[in-house]
Amino acid sequence: MSSFLVVDVGGTKILAAALDREGKILARLKLKTDRASKESLIAQLEGALDTVVAEAKLLKSEIGGIALGVPGVVDSARGHVVLTPNAPLTDTPLREILSRKWSCPIVVGNDVNVGMAGEVWRGAAQGASSAFGIFVGTGIGGALVINNQVVEGFRGLSGEIGHLLVPLGAELETGAPGKKQLFLEELCSRTAIENQLRLAISKGQKTVLTEIIGAKKLDRIRSGALKDALKKNDPLVTEVVRRASHLLGLATASVLHIVDTEVVVFGGGVIEACGRWMMPQIEATVQKVVMQGTGAPVKIVQSTLGDDAILYGGLSLLLTTPPAPTPIEQPVIFAAVDKPVGK
Repeated sequence: MSSFLVVDVGGTKILAAALDREGKILARLKLKTDRASKESLIAQLEGALDTVVAEAKLLKSEIGGIALGVPGVVDSARGHVVLTPNAPLTDTPLREILSRKWSCPIVVGNDVNVGMAGEVWRGAAQGASSAFGIFVGTGIGGALVINNQVVEGFRGLSGEIGHLLVPLGAELETGAPGKKQLFLEELCSRTAIENQLRLAISKGQKTVLTEIIGAKKLDRIRSGALKDALKKNDPLVTEVVRRASHLLGLATASVLHIVDTEVVVFGGGVIEACGRWMMPQIEATVQKVVMQGTGAPVKIVQSTLGDDAILYGGLSLLLTTPPAPTPIEQPVIFAAVDKPVGK
């Protein structure tokens, strides 16, 4: 029986795993993303695949497919990475490169699209006819699911809520003078939260972060450190996270006003670490500003799969996607994800 390999290529970490077709994880590997160059990152991906195959005690001939979720714009029909703002894979024929070593089907998709396929299959969006995913990490990604299918869009841009333009006084929030508008992820992602915290600290504001990670190590403030600071009721971190949550709530209301999905799923490293504080604020903002519509309840939920969303999503796509996708004139649908496993 075939096994499958799935890789979550994040801006901060890489998570690779070998799974059987029922979703049992046979081996997993987590690494810090090598962002030095395209070549070094591809080598790291190839090494991660080899490692999980070895740790799962599998033969290369037993691999039935490989799926990768990449943080950016992906032409999934060709397996070509078009643009990755947070990783050095822009303009990379990733499927072609990997197929030089692997003869099995290879699926390459946007990371949040793949993650939402997992949430629909066996996570927080299971049973919903429509869903929108907002994953907050190094950047912010989004994905739209309609009738159990991930909608990729005409140009591969569907769901890219992180690039929603926000007309704010940028210099007041982020120290970016002269910018009249920002992308949402420049205000609410972990990178944005880090930048705002460093700016405040440089202006003399106090925070327990300097005790948690050290005053000389503020160049990288991870989600776990934010969580620890929130646990200690740190005023600065609490305020920056509150503001990010409020803006995410406003963006969520805008999503509902456009696509009106049954459920909105929040995931990503920031939400996984800080969801206890952020989710109530996000939901309260949505409930305050969203139009009532027909009166059906608004469902804002946190991912139940966490780090494993892309693992399960990649597996679901490998089980339902044709081995050799053919490019079409209007590539609207990425892949169906509603088939039961093994059917």
